[in-house]
Amino acid sequence: MHLHVASAYSLRYGVAPPAALARRAAELGMETLAVTDRDGLYGAVRHVRACGEAGIGAVVGADLGPFGPEGGRAVVLAAGRAGWRSLCRLVTAAHEAGERGRPVVDRELVGAHAEGLVVLLGPASDVGRAIAARRPDEAARRLAAWRETAETVIEIVNHHDAGDGHRAARMLALARGAGVPAVLTNAVRYLEPADHPVAQVLDVTRRLVPLDRRHLDDRTGHAYLKSVPEMRRVAELSCGPDRDEASALLAATRRLSERCVLDPGRDLGMDRAHLPEIEGDACARLAARCAEGMAGRGLERSRAAADRLASELGVIARKGLAAYFLTVADAAALIRARGIRCAIRGSGAGSLVNHLLGIGDLDPLRHGLVMERFLADSREGLPDIDLDVESARRLEAYEALFDRFGAGSTACVSMMETYRARSAIRDVGNAIGLPPQEIDAIAKAFPHIRASQIGAALDDLPELRQSNLAKGRLEVLFRIAERLDGLPRHIAMHPCGVLLSNATLRDRTPLERSAAGFPMSQFDKADVEAMGLLKLDVIGVRMQSAMAHAVAEAARVSGEEIDLEAVPRDDPATFALIRTSRTLGCFQIESPGQRELIGRLQPRDLDDLVIDISLFRPGPVASDMVTPFLDARGGRREPDYAHPDLVPVLRESLGVVIFHEQVLRVLDVMTGCGLSRAEAARRALGDERGQAAVGAWFRDRALARGYGEAAVERVWRTLTAFGAFGFCKAHAASFALPTYQSAWLKRHHTAAFYAGVLTHDPGMYPKRVILGDARHFGVPILPLDVNRSAVDWHAEPVSAGGTTGIRVALSEVRGITDAEADRIVAGRPYGSLTDFWRRARVSRPIAERLVLAGAFDALYAAPEVPRRDLLCQVGALDRVTARPGRGVAAGQLPLGYEDGDEDGDGGGALPGLETGPAERIPAGGLPPMTPAEVVEAELDILGLDVSRHVLSFYDGLLAALGVVRAADLPDRPAGSEVLVAGVKVATQTPAVRSGQRVIFATLDDATGPIDLAFFESVQDRCAATVFGSWLMVVRGRVRHAGARAVSVTAAACWDLATLNEEWRRGGTDAVRTAMAWTGGSQGRPVGRRIVHPTGFATSPYADIGHAGPAVKRPPAARLWHASGGSSGPTRP
Repeated sequence: MHLHVASAYSLRYGVAPPAALARRAAELGMETLAVTDRDGLYGAVRHVRACGEAGIGAVVGADLGPFGPEGGRAVVLAAGRAGWRSLCRLVTAAHEAGERGRPVVDRELVGAHAEGLVVLLGPASDVGRAIAARRPDEAARRLAAWRETAETVIEIVNHHDAGDGHRAARMLALARGAGVPAVLTNAVRYLEPADHPVAQVLDVTRRLVPLDRRHLDDRTGHAYLKSVPEMRRVAELSCGPDRDEASALLAATRRLSERCVLDPGRDLGMDRAHLPEIEGDACARLAARCAEGMAGRGLERSRAAADRLASELGVIARKGLAAYFLTVADAAALIRARGIRCAIRGSGAGSLVNHLLGIGDLDPLRHGLVMERFLADSREGLPDIDLDVESARRLEAYEALFDRFGAGSTACVSMMETYRARSAIRDVGNAIGLPPQEIDAIAKAFPHIRASQIGAALDDLPELRQSNLAKGRLEVLFRIAERLDGLPRHIAMHPCGVLLSNATLRDRTPLERSAAGFPMSQFDKADVEAMGLLKLDVIGVRMQSAMAHAVAEAARVSGEEIDLEAVPRDDPATFALIRTSRTLGCFQIESPGQRELIGRLQPRDLDDLVIDISLFRPGPVASDMVTPFLDARGGRREPDYAHPDLVPVLRESLGVVIFHEQVLRVLDVMTGCGLSRAEAARRALGDERGQAAVGAWFRDRALARGYGEAAVERVWRTLTAFGAFGFCKAHAASFALPTYQSAWLKRHHTAAFYAGVLTHDPGMYPKRVILGDARHFGVPILPLDVNRSAVDWHAEPVSAGGTTGIRVALSEVRGITDAEADRIVAGRPYGSLTDFWRRARVSRPIAERLVLAGAFDALYAAPEVPRRDLLCQVGALDRVTARPGRGVAAGQLPLGYEDGDEDGDGGGALPGLETGPAERIPAGGLPPMTPAEVVEAELDILGLDVSRHVLSFYDGLLAALGVVRAADLPDRPAGSEVLVAGVKVATQTPAVRSGQRVIFATLDDATGPIDLAFFESVQDRCAATVFGSWLMVVRGRVRHAGARAVSVTAAACWDLATLNEEWRRGGTDAVRTAMAWTGGSQGRPVGRRIVHPTGFATSPYADIGHAGPAVKRPPAARLWHASGGSSGPTRP
């Protein structure tokens, strides 16, 4: 019967999630429970569902404020369908009236949406604040104003803080005197008293102040979900000796709570779908569109296609989803009409209807895909169609949808960013007053894990054990940070979800503005699906942008117009490239594991790519299907089928279960259940209870159909290991197409391909690795140039009819704004640095970075002017130039030769640098930058070593140590010990069959990538270096996989910069001494294995971001003791 409860979805205020609150209320014997989150309905849907599961009535409201000039907050409850509709619209209006994240509300706004609403005026309201200030007349006046606005109730709260009891008694007296009902609440923020410290941390974090009593909303620890007896005692304290009055207060509270219980179906509309309106008969229109598609796809004479279409249309009609498919088809067409690349992904590619409507380009009949994995009679809720679009134009795709379907019927989906280890440590560290630098160092020491794993990680992870963080005085920080685990921290726009509904959308979900300016539902993807709203995932895919950029560059340079959807999908040269495993930059197949698998699989066609993408998933790994498939594929064993009846189902994968669709077909063949029931069984394999039920059903049905017990058990073992973790073939097929297209571009339009990849950065590797790969493919790297570089990377012929190179983009300059880059391009050509300074109007730091990165080298090539001289000239120009709005200091001459005034005389200054009489810089006064300084400047400014590879500066040391280069590794025998070195470009800890945490790292040594594996046995001595170093030397043994795929199983590693210092001081002997290893710990398991119902074990630290900074750009620390120089003081 609690009517004022903030769940964890009251951001940085509430502590308990809705499910925990509902369970506790049910345990305490309560029949109803409200959730009234602050400033929104963020937790409302979860609360309604949780109460349904707990068997109690759900009351929903919102805690809104501040209210007008008087300030204060009020709780607004919804009664019935009208109340829910009004509450959604009120919350939306409050957010529209204020700035983003700061709603504004007043009594008039509540009055405009008063139907079905009940306003609770408690201690935080304007009435309560007047009572606390001992202004009863003002309190009565404000109460009267509220009664004229909406149905009003006085809320009595007593947290036993100073003055709470007297205030509660006076508010109760005010209610009785005015004839206004009063109810008792506890303004709940957390589940139990032990959660009080977490609420205190949230209070100061929300206010960005240190932890101190004066900054706390709750100082007594009484804002927890109290039991009915506890609430009765609160009532008696508030009402005094009159027990009848206390009983009346509790009875009024019960009556209001019962009246405000919402029915999920009747009041919220959760029992049906709310689709966009379609004129006429939606089913007839869908059938007509599909008939047109049959002709357009050349399938009008196919009996198989006709039968499949009839089956799919039957399912769609029975589920009432014709409008859904028509809407998604319109959305895809709208996006493509704007010239945005758009492709279907996921199980929706298995639907022939989607293919005929033009939503997807893959023919499900050609690839053996099934509809039931996407939509079946046995599947509840709306199907899920995902559209991949160019990431750079995703928001443009959103605009197309909003324009077409209207802002009143369209909204983005939201998502909650929750506390994880790093964010929790940062907020708690700030709360307890640690220095910012110390907080940053502590947070970055942890990988990207859940906050609840902080304590375990300190003991489990060797890199953290060696940090000694657990031995410091940080126990309180870590303990409180763990308690923040999973609590919502702030709301954000979901990266792809868009709601397409009808005019009732704002009756069903409250909206607020996203950071991008789009209306955004306060519900996340699970909530909107529960509410029956159509969510279309419009996924921004960087590779789609990269390919669009590459196609545009190829057309610009060569004049060739490329239609990627029309290129032959059996190009021998493309598959020859793929089989070399030289697939850096290609979609889906550039990771170390994929390059190894490609080398072993040797794909010959698109179907092989589908298999490759599906094999590189946990399911086939867990069920040990990768090796048997590759053995059968390589002719090392015959395909093995558990029963002859399964040969048609598994022939394409040589007897091995690879796809979800094969699971469905195996279940259908052996039980005769049909694909729809088989899909329901497959979904149930994900949990232990479902697996047991399906297992009993499968055995009974299969044995009854005459299959032997041995065959049944063998098939069941495979299904349980695979079914919950496998991959959908339709999803793999939709990925295989852009995988092939990206490889085709790399093979046939290499420079344009690299320009696209470097511009949109779609893969896992830093751009400097892609740059190195481009060099290996013979693509010249053209330096930054103010007269030639575009905003983005572009292809540029080096000579007429000769090789095409790629030019470094202006956007790579650290800190440059879009406006500055656009002005540079618009003002070209430039005749001098002074000309550039006057017309491009960039900031001084950007001009300095352009100089240091060599952007003016071509302008001053003959005679050559050192970059340091140019850098000084930037300072001189800044000091003497009168910028717009900046003015000229008294007595200072402006640089001032306006456009068209060419009479200035440099008077012995650098050629082309007319500084005027105010300041002249003589040429040649400073030494040129050394190669090391040039590369350091490139790394610092561009994040790229353009002129030469950074490892080349260590060639002497590496030669002395006998380091083997990546290009030579394939020629080394398997098992031989080698020493390798390079720049760390990637680390991963994917799930592996053994359940270990295996660290996979990749080094770049200028001749190619070196893939490394660090098993748990070596992580005690290696993990800290792997995650903490950028330049590494590694000792290990060569491992061959396939014709050219090679990796190194690491045994030890060292920081290259540290070894280089030893070499400078003591030569090779000193380095070998530093590298000496005499044995020591063999390591221990990293964390307790997580064993899934299928028997598949994973490490708790698998598939997480690594500790330390990201490796996409070089570290901020200098690599050498060198300086690019200074342009002088900022003022004359």
